[in-house]
Order: sequence, then structure tokens, then C-alpha cells
Amino acid sequence: MNKFQAREALAAEIAKRTGNARKPQPDVKVITFGWFVRNRWLPLREANWKEETARDKKCILQKDLLDSFESVPLEHFDKFTLQIHLNQLAKTRSRDRVLQVRAYVRDIFAEAVDQDFLPKDPARKVEVPKQLRETDTTTLSWDQLRNVLASLTLKDRLILELDMTNALRPSELFGLRWRDFNHEGCQLELRETVFRGVLRTWGKTRRRCVLYTSQKNWQRTSGYGGRNRSIRNRSTSSSPTVWADLSTRRTTGRG
Repeated sequence: MNKFQAREALAAEIAKRTGNARKPQPDVKVITFGWFVRNRWLPLREANWKEETARDKKCILQKDLLDSFESVPLEHFDKFTLQIHLNQLAKTRSRDRVLQVRAYVRDIFAEAVDQDFLPKDPARKVEVPKQLRETDTTTLSWDQLRNVLASLTLKDRLILELDMTNALRPSELFGLRWRDFNHEGCQLELRETVFRGVLRTWGKTRRRCVLYTSQKNWQRTSGYGGRNRSIRNRSTSSSPTVWADLSTRRTTGRG
């Protein structure tokens, strides 16, 4: 009997003698991997995750761990089982995905030991598989990139060029308003972001960020670059608080 089981047994005996009803508890002899992850590990971790981060992490956990080990009791795990599972994932998953799953496995079982659900950590010595899939590093040549840009509409080309030169996230790009463009300094100020149609006054860093863009990108966007060529000139409104018309998506929130 481990410490967790002893505490449960003591609590049950106290409740029996005092007549106080206890909330139903899972059978301490069959604490499963799925139960532990959802009830004891995730609550400690997801408080530090943003909404979109939590969605992605939970998806990976479900597909690469919970689908395989949902009903397996924690005490049935050993290094061999976990290492074989990781080796199999390495055949179909990307290098980064395998490394992420290994990190989750080690953290989950370390937490299980800390909370006295297990006397020994079966994942402590699980290794990264040697044969990992190589990361695809294919890139376009300059001529290929020029051909791609030349085939795009003005709006699509602007979106692509802003992403290439300033590394904007989609949430940052589609949250831009005309007031965020500084003509004199050729600057873009990231004040707001958009996620799933909801406007937010913060981004990944939760602070404003000023980016410098090229004169050519600035002229195309700001309305100062030539007659009838800029996105702003084609917009239905050039008011400072109006969206910069880089997306057809509608947004809700503070406007």
C-alpha cells in the first residue's frame, strides 16, 4: 500500500466512524493513466497555457498517449512499454513531435511519483529514439519566390511579404488597423490580436511591439505609395480605427 492508498483508506475509516459521507473516489487499486492525466496532471499544467496552446497540447496528448494508454493502470507501466511506444511514434511522427511526447511522458510519471501514486518512475530513463524522421528543410529559390509573389493579388502579396519580413503571426496580422501604421517611421505597432474571431488586447508576449517594415511594403499598405495602388485606397474606409482590410473574416470584441 502506497501513501495515496493509505490516505484513502484512513479517510474512509474516519468517514465510517464519524458518519460523514465522502465523495465517490476512484478505486485506488486501479488508477489508470487516463484518470491521472485528466484529474491530477492536466489541472496543474493547463493553468499556465493559453487557450490555443492548451488546444494543441491536449490534441497531442489524446492522439499519441491517451488513445493508446487510456485504461492502462499506472502500476502496469515500465520502461520497456514506454520506450517501445516512443520508438513506434518515431516512425510516423516528426522529430519535434516525438521530443514533445517524450517530455510529456517523463513529466506525467515524475508527477505520479511526486504525488505518491507510484513508488518508482518508469519513464526516468526513456531515451529519444535514434532514428528520427528528418525535418523537411525544403526552401524556394529566389526565382521561385519572385514567381509566387508575381502571381498573387495585391492583398495576398502584401500579407505574404509582411509575414516574410516581420514574422507576423496570423492573429497579429489580421488584428491590424490603420492607426497601427506610422507613416513617418515606416512602422507597424502591434496593439491587438485576433483569435477565433475574438479581439484581444494582448498577444503572445502580452505587450505592444513595434516592427519596422520596408518602404515598398509601407507604400503598398499605408495609402502613400502611389495612385490607386495601395490597400488603404481600395478599402471602404480609411478611418484610423477601421481594420486594415487584410482579411475577410469578421471580428467581435472591443472595436
